[in-house]
Amino acid sequence: MAAIATVEAALMTRLLVLTTRLPYPPTEGHQLRSWHLLKALASRHEVTLMSFLRRDDEPAQAGPLRDILAALETFPIPGERSPIALGRALLAGTLTNTPYLAARYASAEFRKRLRERAGQADLVHVDMLPLMAHADCVPDGIPLVMNAHNVEHRLLRIRASIERRAFARAFLRHQVSRLHDFEQAACRRADAILVCSDDDAETLRALAPGARVQLVPNGVDVQANQPAATQASGNRLVFVGQMGWFPNRDGVEWFLADIFPRILAVRPDTQFVLVGKSAGLEVPGRVAANVHLPGFVSDLRPLVHDAAVYVVPLRAGSGTRLKVLEAMALGKAIVTTRIGSEGILLQPGDDALFADEPQAFADAVLALLADPARAHALGLAARRCAQSHYGWEGISRTALDFYDTLLEDAPPGAHLAEARGLPIDAVA
Repeated sequence: MAAIATVEAALMTRLLVLTTRLPYPPTEGHQLRSWHLLKALASRHEVTLMSFLRRDDEPAQAGPLRDILAALETFPIPGERSPIALGRALLAGTLTNTPYLAARYASAEFRKRLRERAGQADLVHVDMLPLMAHADCVPDGIPLVMNAHNVEHRLLRIRASIERRAFARAFLRHQVSRLHDFEQAACRRADAILVCSDDDAETLRALAPGARVQLVPNGVDVQANQPAATQASGNRLVFVGQMGWFPNRDGVEWFLADIFPRILAVRPDTQFVLVGKSAGLEVPGRVAANVHLPGFVSDLRPLVHDAAVYVVPLRAGSGTRLKVLEAMALGKAIVTTRIGSEGILLQPGDDALFADEPQAFADAVLALLADPARAHALGLAARRCAQSHYGWEGISRTALDFYDTLLEDAPPGAHLAEARGLPIDAVA
């Protein structure tokens, strides 16, 4: 039996995964996607993770992550630990063709270990665009997959158009063309690209014709996220998202400045709850008494359950918003912009209400506050949509099947060739 187990272990495909931060515990949307895909891959393959470590990552709480991995190595983000490294990244992002988004992950130690580990892998999974700056460390013949959480240059272009500070706006505009070219080169280099939405797939195919693009939607744990026993009514609105991500902060600031005052003019008792880290958010004084900032919470479900309406006032973004999928699974009535629900199969008027202008958004919220029965019906419809299309179990199967195809098409890595009795020089 021991011999059989040893042979089976030897024949397991070895995947090397690269991430920009620890995927667990997942406190941001992109971590949720990374974590669920990582769990799926580890259920069928031997997975090693090389991850950068942000200051707010919590390695002591990453036990479930370590449990599924063959090995885990972490590396500091140089610019977070050293002003000199931060200055180098800014200079590289300004004076060279490398965008700052990638330059901040410049690390000689990471590259050295990647060269050592990549040669022993059967496939390398690069989670998020910036780490494609290290793709040259992966030997030819080893499939390289990029997990594209967003179309980053498009997201940056929108951010630059919205940014109010002149110096920041000039810097962002300067970065857009660099990021466009970098993203295009990354798409051409990758053997396959995972995307969250059909919109992103279309954009990246146009950016790099001939690229192998596979839709693997974002998902939600529909079992862990259940509707409340009784539908909330009353006057409470909720948004979930940390303010360190620009689209979230821009959307909430827009909501507080241009939409919430219109709601309060009709229903002055309405309360707005922002769940997530709020550092950097400026709350206008005229609405401050009606705004609640509980900050990061370990379980957001009770606060979402207590709200009558879930608002998604985003004006920028790409991919799909996991916050919307969670709201759907929780059976909430949702009012969203079209960008806020981009790539999600919500039907306007049937599963959620859509509005892109301040008055229309305010009117949609007020209509649901005045009609709890309609809000309840929208929430049930959104829940059915989540169950039908966005459960992680089905999405994980799609990803695993696609990876099986990639591995079948590729020559075996060195360790598999040796285990199967093939000559090592037969490995491409």
